[in-house]
Amino acid sequence: MKPFTLDTVLKHRKTLEEQAIYRLVKARKEEAEAQRQLQEDESILATLIETFTSEQCLGIEVVRLAWFEQRIPLIEQLVAASQLLLKKKKEGSNRAQEQLIGKSKDRKIMETLQQKQDESWQQYLNKKETATLDEIAVIFHNR
Repeated sequence: MKPFTLDTVLKHRKTLEEQAIYRLVKARKEEAEAQRQLQEDESILATLIETFTSEQCLGIEVVRLAWFEQRIPLIEQLVAASQLLLKKKKEGSNRAQEQLIGKSKDRKIMETLQQKQDESWQQYLNKKETATLDEIAVIFHNR
């Protein structure tokens, strides 16, 4: 009797691998977006500090000074939050990549198992065919 075929299992493993690929692509897009946002926030902070410094050299109004003193810490907090978000997105991307590697290994193992199973079955069929041909040859030789 032919052994259980692993086609269904392989299809399932392939589906799991494709889902892992999708999650990795999504995680990398989110990481890139977080990186872009961090760069944007850092650029805003640098521009704000540069403007503040140049206005301080030229002379600055008290209202404008107070605005800068409130705005700069706020933007610094925003940059810190963006850095934290980027760190989380990188960790998520790394986890997704590790999961993809695991799913790929599982699929490859199952493919190897199926290949060995198919080879074993083919060897069994070849032995059976050889035995049948030998039996036929003996019958015809005894006539």
